[in-house]
Amino acid sequence: MIEILPQLLVNALISGSLYALMSAGLSLTYGLLKILNFAHGHMMMFGAYLLYFFLVSQEYPFWIAIFCTLVVVTGFSMLVFNLFVRPFSKYELILTLVTTIALSHILEAIVSMWFGVNVKSYPSTFGFDSYEYYGIFITKTQIIIICSALFFLSLIAYVIQSTSYGRIIRALSENPYSAQSLGISRKNITYTVFTIGIILAAYSGIMLGFETNLSPTMGSSFTIKCFAAMVLGGLGNLWGTVIGSYLLGLFENLVVGLEFGEFSIPAGYKDAVSFVIILVVLLVFPKGIFNRSSRSI
Repeated sequence: MIEILPQLLVNALISGSLYALMSAGLSLTYGLLKILNFAHGHMMMFGAYLLYFFLVSQEYPFWIAIFCTLVVVTGFSMLVFNLFVRPFSKYELILTLVTTIALSHILEAIVSMWFGVNVKSYPSTFGFDSYEYYGIFITKTQIIIICSALFFLSLIAYVIQSTSYGRIIRALSENPYSAQSLGISRKNITYTVFTIGIILAAYSGIMLGFETNLSPTMGSSFTIKCFAAMVLGGLGNLWGTVIGSYLLGLFENLVVGLEFGEFSIPAGYKDAVSFVIILVVLLVFPKGIFNRSSRSI
């Protein structure tokens, strides 16, 4: 059991980095708009399939396929915001819960009809080389996942904590009415934050696509994982959500990777860990472990 522990910790770091990229955008959106986007995981799935379309179906060069994917995701996120979020959020926030659930099913149906229900995979020539360091195995893609997560999270931290734009976001998150009375345009900021959240989800989907196969139903489980990380860290608490993402990755890998005497949990039950964490945290810490009573971002 001790011999496999270092590999499990590295796997937890990889999983946590993916979850942090996905849930950071969701936490930003909730912290500013107080909207729970239940289609967030499906936007991740959508981004992964878009890259598959440009890379495999259209046979574009890799970097052009990445660029086209991000352009389409950016435009699509603005369409989603104007059709499924903005028209309903001004009435009741619960309506956006219903509309984003509807969006998740619409996206899943579109991808299923377009690409079929069978699993897809990216070409094996990209990022599948594996390295061994002292008995720990890691691939190029996994190294990129960890490094890019640290880069993007550090960039978000810098923007929010050290720039005037970040101060505007924090002001709108803490007291939107007072911020708007000072001349701050909430509409423009919400567009930007929502789009950034979707782009982070799409990027994490692309990285996940190099790690595993693509499936139209993959979005639902990752939406639950994002919410599990948010519940663990505190709804709307961005940095609590990031820490919760890495804790979630740690719990998942330790639970299915370690043996407890003669008993072990099959890997197929890995996704159930997210549901257990949500239930336990809500019972013990209803507002999350890292929840703060002040501003949420």
